[in-house]
Amino acid sequence: MGAVVGNIGNWMQGTAQGWLVLGLTNSPGLLGLVSAVQTAPTLFFSLFAGVLADRVDRRRLIVATQIAGGALAAVLATLTTTGAVAYWHVLVLAFLAGTAGSLATPAYQAIVSTLVPREAIGSAIALNSAQFNLSRVLGPSLAGAVIAAGGIALAFWANAITFAFIALVLATLPIARQPELVRVEASLWSNLMDGLRYVRRQVDVAVLVLLATAPALFLLNYLVLLPVYARDILRIGAPGLGVLSAAIGIGALAGAVSLALLRPAGGSGRLMFGGLAVASVALVVFAVSPTVPVSVAALAILGGCQVAYYATTNTLIQVLVPGRLRGRVMSLYILTSWGMIPLGNLAAGVVAERFGAPVALAGGGIATLAAVLFVALRFPAVRDLRPETFAAAAVSGG
Repeated sequence: MGAVVGNIGNWMQGTAQGWLVLGLTNSPGLLGLVSAVQTAPTLFFSLFAGVLADRVDRRRLIVATQIAGGALAAVLATLTTTGAVAYWHVLVLAFLAGTAGSLATPAYQAIVSTLVPREAIGSAIALNSAQFNLSRVLGPSLAGAVIAAGGIALAFWANAITFAFIALVLATLPIARQPELVRVEASLWSNLMDGLRYVRRQVDVAVLVLLATAPALFLLNYLVLLPVYARDILRIGAPGLGVLSAAIGIGALAGAVSLALLRPAGGSGRLMFGGLAVASVALVVFAVSPTVPVSVAALAILGGCQVAYYATTNTLIQVLVPGRLRGRVMSLYILTSWGMIPLGNLAAGVVAERFGAPVALAGGGIATLAAVLFVALRFPAVRDLRPETFAAAAVSGG
């Protein structure tokens, strides 16, 4: 419940920030650069953050980064309120906010499996995705209304407040210090290499981690180009941008709830591949759609299938990896699933600037689909992975 409030603020800021940058620069390329800069810290710091998540108290780490994120949102809100905001301000604050988020994410992901019984990890991850996507429905919709009313700075103030709220919630939760902390006497580099060696030895885990590179590079960049579609292609303005973002959230929320109810132990390798393949096709449909209803439907399907892929992959990694290595392996997964997004955003922005947003997104959807088909055919054993089959191995450390 705390995360719902916090993520509503994040989505409000993300939507408002994209609209602010487009208004300041009128450039899809510079819009892509902001998103690239904000997600770049994941590429640089996620491995270090994974080691940190296994060495220090995860709750304290998350609380500290939430406070930092709230302070940065307040700075952007102040600059926007006073009319002093410039493009470079957004770039710098986006990088710092991304750094705080990159340090928190491995700890946040790893802490899930310490809060629930192992047999319920699939449901826990799906419900965590559900709350994230519920906020994805509410946040952009609220931001669209706020922007249309001329109060873009209010979205940033709201995010600053929600950061403080989630920090307070996490600080009061009775989360025990993880018992499997790695020895701090060992160096950070030694701890990191332990995680890398484990992934290299476990082929199934390596495939799960590396496959996430494809959507990070070629599929998720649709988020940064939504303002271009709302303003220049579909011509539905700021409220329409909220509708497009909310459509993704509605589809994702439906997918997450369905996964939690129908597959409480988590999805399977087949569901993982199928979800990503259908998401790729949906992105191509959205890219070439000339009408709002088709665009909204395609984004809803994309959101639902995207959740099916990520929730299933996350669950499989959680149950396959022993607790003492979970933070580090999750950081590798975050590196491939989110750390590569800056490169994808930059590429999409450049292609959209030169050839148009539809070409950028359609090409990304086709590339992602090709990657899914190749991996599914090359590693048939991964298609048969099921969380309930491998839970015992994770418990024993195998």
